[in-house]
Amino acid sequence: MGYIPGFNYDIFISYSHIDNEKIEEQGWVEQFYNALRISLWQLIGTEEIKIWWDDKRLDGGVIFDDAIAGGIKKSAILLCLKSPSYLKSHYCKKELDLFYNTAQYDPFGLKVEDRSRIVNVLLYNIPYPQWPQELSGTSGFRFHDAEEDEDKGHALEAGTPPFKEQLKDLSDSLATLIEILAKPVVVKHEFSIYFGDVTDTLSNVRKRTIKELEKEGFNIISGLPPPFEEDQHEIAVKEKLRESVLAVHLLNQYPGKEIEGEDTMWYPQKQVELSLHHAKQQLIWVPKEMDINLIEEENYKTFMQGLESGKQASNTIEYIRGTKSELTQQIKNLAEQLKKQLLPPPTGKLSVLLDTHYNDQMYALELSKSLLENQIQPFINPQDDDPRKNINILEDRISQVNKLVFFYGNVAAEWVSERMKAALQLILTNQYPLKEFFVFMLPPHKEPNDKIIEQQFKVNVVNNSDTLQLDMSALELLLKSLKAAA
Repeated sequence: MGYIPGFNYDIFISYSHIDNEKIEEQGWVEQFYNALRISLWQLIGTEEIKIWWDDKRLDGGVIFDDAIAGGIKKSAILLCLKSPSYLKSHYCKKELDLFYNTAQYDPFGLKVEDRSRIVNVLLYNIPYPQWPQELSGTSGFRFHDAEEDEDKGHALEAGTPPFKEQLKDLSDSLATLIEILAKPVVVKHEFSIYFGDVTDTLSNVRKRTIKELEKEGFNIISGLPPPFEEDQHEIAVKEKLRESVLAVHLLNQYPGKEIEGEDTMWYPQKQVELSLHHAKQQLIWVPKEMDINLIEEENYKTFMQGLESGKQASNTIEYIRGTKSELTQQIKNLAEQLKKQLLPPPTGKLSVLLDTHYNDQMYALELSKSLLENQIQPFINPQDDDPRKNINILEDRISQVNKLVFFYGNVAAEWVSERMKAALQLILTNQYPLKEFFVFMLPPHKEPNDKIIEQQFKVNVVNNSDTLQLDMSALELLLKSLKAAA
């Protein structure tokens, strides 16, 4: 663990490996890391300060992306060493994106006391317009020798007086930020719901629904627009979505008010599109009687047809055709489900992650009912064709459960193996208690000696691949194995 409670690392150094190419015994980044580490130890008065930097290639047995991702997600501060090669590195961009999208949802957020948790170190004089969006609003620490605005300059030579002066300023700033983050945090437990903009014909419905939910103790976030200007509106909506657990959008055949400067985009539609990419969970409601074919605006009609057809289908989207009288209760029901998911399982209660491909999701839903009936809390983690996608969700689920069940049905054995390896790497990287692994075989037929069993760690296998339904004997064996393992 690092010095800051709740994090394995206090600082993660994100840099391009080109900037650490060695001329002497140590590259520039390595010298920077060593100097910074010692400086922070001395300023804060402890060697507990932990800094992650990728000083070597990970061996072939480690899933590189997952190991790096685990380090980023468990770091309190991201230190970006910005250079021309950093800006051109897809991997550096990926590190920055992951930290940005992780930090904004934790109790601290991206800023604490007006200090950014993303720290910008300039190895070269790079014009502000070329900075990544995530670094906008930061001034940066100058570790270069450029004297004119148009000069790119060069990185300061490690150990020289100019380098030491900049290191002093950086260390002072980081030490202050670390001490702030190390203080106890008061976490708000209220459940926030974002309500998107609506057309005038749905204004009264939204007002009444908000009023009823506020009486139930929900914190409602609404009132956008203003701002009306397109870019400022988008920034404001994203910020409010980050503050919310659930985003609710009420739509009908009328598109609503046009966005300033756009004659084919409307505020309600734009907010739904932003929500699909940035909200944790969405509820999209349309009147039961609405006929999409009668919508006059073609762009809006196409948008609504996409929602209706399930083109945006996801386990984070609830699309409802309903009546106004049922709306408040439907939102409350979904909110209560989300509240349960946000809480860790009760102490002593067995909880299980069901990791499944979309092809086998119906089996997961059926099995989850049986688990609930047997006092076992299931969490379903559906995936698509890329076994390494949504690793963030997988990690969050692993932290909540006792056991992992991987569904092996209408999907390649390699897909399941990659999912298990990714899960194991997350467990090891984040130092979670070692979980029990189960493979639940589903149709089509699988041999008892299937290669899925050939793992470098223990895997418990239950074979239900010879029947299209959940076989009672296989189900009883799985339940018995889960409870015995607990």
